[in-house]
Amino acid sequence: MLSTRLLNQFVAVAEELNFGRAAVRVHMEQSPLSQAIRRLEQNLGVQLFVRTKRSVALTVAGEVMLQQAKAMLRAEHATIAMVRRADEAGSGKLSVGFVGTVAYGIVPQLLWGFRESHPDIQLDIFEMTTMNQIRNLKSGQLDAGLVRRPLPAESGIVTRTLEIDRFGLAVPATSRWASRRTIALADLRDESFVAYSHDRVPILHSYGVSMCLEEGFYPHIICEAWQASSILSFVAAGVGVALIPSHLAQLSHPGVVYRPLSRRSPNTRLEIVVMWHEDNRSAALSLFLDTLAYAISNRGAT
Repeated sequence: MLSTRLLNQFVAVAEELNFGRAAVRVHMEQSPLSQAIRRLEQNLGVQLFVRTKRSVALTVAGEVMLQQAKAMLRAEHATIAMVRRADEAGSGKLSVGFVGTVAYGIVPQLLWGFRESHPDIQLDIFEMTTMNQIRNLKSGQLDAGLVRRPLPAESGIVTRTLEIDRFGLAVPATSRWASRRTIALADLRDESFVAYSHDRVPILHSYGVSMCLEEGFYPHIICEAWQASSILSFVAAGVGVALIPSHLAQLSHPGVVYRPLSRRSPNTRLEIVVMWHEDNRSAALSLFLDTLAYAISNRGAT
């Protein structure tokens, strides 16, 4: 019913709101175009346009149809591009780095989805720090990296946002904070903190400190670790509380309770991105980026 040709015809009329100009745009005569739109309305059982001798306007149904038609055309173009990328990539190789703090949530799903969709491409995945990833991207040893913002300014490095995460709190299950549904960070000024390592995970470390400073205090950090499992183990032991990305709440750890912050600030927003070097012309990389973009857009539409 809805061929690509018909969708393009409808979009042309909907955007031009003039059958004459739309006919020129799709390279056909005005009368056949008008007839095609009439048949579309009959098939759908709705009126898409209000027509008078002087004007053409979209109905409410027509507005919805325009949004959906554009989405269908974009999806078709994306599918064609991905198929062509796959053909070009053939049985290539792709090396992807990631920081440990993005190994929860959507990132593993995206990587596994790519491997499942393109089994002929050898996908090698490595855990490494953000700076090591950037160095390997520049040297050509790595094709893509999965990290968190903010990132140091590096020439040639391109990024694309994949997901937005938020900071939350991990507190000992035996503490008085465990009974609260949400926690104000300012209330923790007298608590001890277990923090991300300032040299191994500097981004999350600096974010946590900045959040506390925003609440008027400097955190009393008595322990630092770079693995999420280590941080949670110290929290479970009652050593202190910890500011962690909310995705880590998926880790079931005895003795630890996860609670959201009662107030959100710009510093609680954590952006997960894919990065690559602008000079990398690998067909496998292009296919990987296309696949991620497609998966993210479909996830947002569900």
